Amino acid sequence: MGTGDRGSYAACGSSRRAVHACTIDAVDRHAQAWEVMLTALRVFSAAHDHADVPRSYVTEAGQHLGAWVHRQRSLHTAGTLPDDRSSRLEDAGLRWSIADREAGLVAFAAFKEATGHGLVPHTFRTADGFPLGTWVQSRRQQWASDPQVAERLWPELCRGGFVWRIRDHDAAWVAGVDALRRYEAQHGDVLVPHWFVTDNGVQLGRWLDSRRVEYRAGVLAADRVEQLEMLGVAWRLRSSPDDGARRNREEAHFVAMVRRVDRWVRAHDGAMPRAREVDTDQVGVGRWLLRQRRQHRDRKLAPERRVTLDQLLTGWRGRSATGGKSPP
Repeated sequence: MGTGDRGSYAACGSSRRAVHACTIDAVDRHAQAWEVMLTALRVFSAAHDHADVPRSYVTEAGQHLGAWVHRQRSLHTAGTLPDDRSSRLEDAGLRWSIADREAGLVAFAAFKEATGHGLVPHTFRTADGFPLGTWVQSRRQQWASDPQVAERLWPELCRGGFVWRIRDHDAAWVAGVDALRRYEAQHGDVLVPHWFVTDNGVQLGRWLDSRRVEYRAGVLAADRVEQLEMLGVAWRLRSSPDDGARRNREEAHFVAMVRRVDRWVRAHDGAMPRAREVDTDQVGVGRWLLRQRRQHRDRKLAPERRVTLDQLLTGWRGRSATGGKSPP
């Protein structure tokens, strides 16, 4: 019994009837809290097309959903999770085990070969739906609990240069610069929009914004400042003479993605791509469409873009993650 529970019982009084009533009240509160978290899991599943919640994931409402899901898996493994709850979690899409050794190793090796690094985003899933981001996070948590045991259990990861510490800033820097170079090679500059995410899930726009914040605060190392400036990074975008060209490029990217989604829809009998779907070029059309829906839901999607989507992609709005109608 926790401290809070003891205090609740004390407040209820010492009579058997009062203690019984207090016990029922505590059970009811626990059941209600469980229902709230189950609803949060369903919302996550609807938004991401899977229920493999990263352990560190916290909802916008501050719910520690990742930790809660981990707890449900632990209770299930121990045989102490009630059958009705197990069934309801399975109906919500929860899988009891995601530590598929061979699939994880193969997926990680393929990711590293494609990107040149092993910093897998938490929500990253492979083209065939394997939750590699969650799997990698679980390996890091094993290492944090006992490094020697984890390295003994996963020698393949050690040989493959696996980054056990997610806060390895040097490795994160190298991965960010590498992604920036690829962006420059594809677009001809490094004016990365804030929303830009690479095909393998790296949030390059946010990464570069963070470097600008560090630069303005005077905490970005001189050698890193020089490295980014050699790539052509502008520290203050508002004073950039290429703002117009950047906006044109963003609009061209939007139109190109609409066309990609349209081709995907035509090839799949009118069905909209789910969050994990990629097209024949391995471009994440599902993730892009999900982002447009979220911007529309939050009323951040430009009206002209909404009109374009309405004209070219009938039914693109779908339904909101909570099951309600999307805004007009």
